[in-house]
This record gives sequence, structure tokens and C-alpha cells, in this order.
Amino acid sequence: MLEAGTPLDRYAYGDRPLREEIVQVVAENLAVVTRNLYGALVLNSSRCMFIDVDFADKGAVPKSGLFRRLLGKSAAAGPEEGALQSIRECAGRRPDLGMRIYRTRAGLRGLVTNRTFDPAAPESIDLLNDIGSDPLYIRLCQAQACFRARLTPKPWRCGLRPPATRYPLLTADAQQRFNRWRAEYERVILGFGVCQFVEHVGRADVHPEVRQMLALHDQFACARSDRPLA
Repeated sequence: MLEAGTPLDRYAYGDRPLREEIVQVVAENLAVVTRNLYGALVLNSSRCMFIDVDFADKGAVPKSGLFRRLLGKSAAAGPEEGALQSIRECAGRRPDLGMRIYRTRAGLRGLVTNRTFDPAAPESIDLLNDIGSDPLYIRLCQAQACFRARLTPKPWRCGLRPPATRYPLLTADAQQRFNRWRAEYERVILGFGVCQFVEHVGRADVHPEVRQMLALHDQFACARSDRPLA
């Protein structure tokens, strides 16, 4: 089951505060990059709203522009188009907002670009719910007081097991085993991407804080976006 992604494919840590290794502090504590329990890097932002929307149909795969042109509009029907339409409709109800939309392996990711939010504020929760964000993700945002976006692939989608050791690494042996796993992970993920940019909806202006998060996110998560998403 682990290799197939069943136990960890959603937020296996539930809605509890997380204990993760801090890999990088970004922009004077506006955000941190951490390594999660299965070894992927995650961007944690205290003010920049990332949105996670899962598809009901986990078997859906990204459809290229060429695929759509060849097969017509029917090729775009289904979970992806339904989720996109939901976000577009939400943007229509909120003309004060701008948002970038990305395709992930099993859903969509959004980033509100023109303003910042308090992750635990009722306004934030209402917006996440209105768009259809994953309920576990919403609860995790509240528990952690931050928004999260995974920057590197899930290991089992690349044919790897998660690391056998977990943070904190308390012995030299545990550190060495993790270092070997990380070296293999960093080699294998070169063949995979995390998300593909789809479109921008709403206002075009970008808040200065969001601009920094956007640059970091796209540098990592959109690298190799022409390869299989993991």
C-alpha cells in the first residue's frame, strides 16, 4: 500500500501541528521551507494563500493543449474542467482577487497573488471552502497557522519508498541512512515535475510578499513541468 501511495497520498499527518526539519528560512521569516515526513520539501507561508483542490477522480491525468485540440472539448470534460470552472466561478464572485492556477498530479493548486491572508481567519476559511479546497488541508492551515505548497515530488510516485528514518535524526546512523536516501531521492526526482501552470484569473497585480513566494514556488515546483507530475 505504501508504494502505491495509499497511506500518505493525502495529509497523513491529519490536522495536527507538524514537527518538520527547517531547510530554509525565506524572506525574513515570511516563510520557511521544511522537509515533510515522507521527505518532500514544502513551502510554508504565514500570509500567502496557497489553495489545494483534489479531484474526485484520482485517475484523471493532465491533458495537454494538443490532446484537447485533437479530441475537442469533450477531452477536457471531467474532474479537471469541473474544478477549473469552480475556481473561475469563485473568481467571478470575488473580482477583488487575482489567482494563479496550477495542475498537480491529483488536482489543482491556487495561489492568491494580489493580497495576503491570515490562515486562521474566518475570511480565509470561507474562501478556501468556497473554492473547494481539501478539508484536511484547511484544517492543517488552521493548526499550523500557515498555508502549504509541496515543492518536490512524492517519493512513491517516483518509484521510491519514503525515508526509513524521521526527523529529528537523533543518531549518526540515522543521519547517514537519511543522507543516502536523500541523495537517491534528489537523483530520481530529476525525471519528474510537481505542477504545471494553467492560467491566471482575476486581478493582474501582484502583492510584493506574494511575488517572493511565487518566484520560489515556481523555481522549484514548476521545474521540469514537461515531465510526469509526481
